[in-house]
Order: sequence, then structure tokens, then C-alpha cells
Amino acid sequence: MTTYSSWFRAESDHPPVLVAERLSWRVLVLGWFGLLLQGCWIAGLLAGAVSLATWALLGHSALIAPVWLGLHLGLALCTGNIREWELRLNGLTAGPVVVAPGAEAALLRLLERHPGILAPRAATAGE
Repeated sequence: MTTYSSWFRAESDHPPVLVAERLSWRVLVLGWFGLLLQGCWIAGLLAGAVSLATWALLGHSALIAPVWLGLHLGLALCTGNIREWELRLNGLTAGPVVVAPGAEAALLRLLERHPGILAPRAATAGE
């Protein structure tokens, strides 16, 4: 079971964005490029700049592998928080938190427990 936080854009009839609070395997393997693939442009480019700066400072020394592994692990563990920060910067607001085995089940559980979550937004968008 995974905890999902829901994020909504004000006055929009789009479904909520669900952010899983777990380790991201894509970011663990790909590092900052994995953040870019998940849509975290600001954090991904900042992490990429840090990665290039460490490579420029350490070059081909033996210290670069542990530093990059630590960076990848730190980014992978904090991917949920990084995505929430980016969504907040993009103007989305936090909604209810649900626990479900997958993203589709989380969306169904969210709409089941809060049936009016999309109705007021769709009604105000039409006015």
C-alpha cells in the first residue's frame, strides 16, 4: 500500500494529480534526468547543475562515484516531496491524502470518499 497526496488546480475540471510517497526507482537509476522525465523541471535542472559541478570539481577521482550514488539515493528518497514542491510552485493546492495499492485505485478511492471533489470545480468553471 502506498500513500498518495492529491493536488488540484484552482477552478479547473481536470482530475487531481496524485503524488506517491515512496522511493522512485526511475530517479534512483537515472538521477536528475529521472526528475526531468517525471516533470520536475526546476529540481531536475538544479540537481543536474550540482551533478555537473561535482564532476568539474572531482574530475575522474575515486570520490565521484560515492557522491553521485548519494545524490541519486537522496533524490530518489525525496522525489515525492520534490514533486509536491514543484506542483505548489505551479499553483496547485493540496487535497486529501489516500492510501491505495496503485495510482488508479488511489484515484477511485479519492473520488469514492470525496464525491464532490470534482463537482464544485466543474460547476464554477462553467459560470
